[in-house]
Amino acid sequence: MNDAMNHPGNYQIEVSGWALDNTFFVERTELLWSEGGGKHMRLHRTLPPGTIVFIRLLAHDSAINSLPVAYGIECAKPMDSNGLCEMHLVQLRPRTKAPIEGVSASDVVEDSRSSCEQGQSSKYQEPEVILQ
Repeated sequence: MNDAMNHPGNYQIEVSGWALDNTFFVERTELLWSEGGGKHMRLHRTLPPGTIVFIRLLAHDSAINSLPVAYGIECAKPMDSNGLCEMHLVQLRPRTKAPIEGVSASDVVEDSRSSCEQGQSSKYQEPEVILQ
């Protein structure tokens, strides 16, 4: 999508993601790309900051198949009189594969100290189920 959109302007896009009520949605709209590099869109729903959406460029040329790109909602304005909510977008980047020293995915200290090896039992015993 970045190759197809190389300058500011308005682009027809398809936005998909999960709404506030946890339902999946797909909506066609315009991506509004300003001179300063800011990207905005207007949807018929409000999405809170931090929501992840997937945006696919809709090209008039059917030979161009664009892949969806992940964006995060940075901020949203209140709904306007037309029932549209304008949201500012930030493109999300994949995480690096390199480990970051001192950073753990767990907040619990004991999780980082414990190591379970095959054959060790957990402190929570699960009942054994016998299938016949």
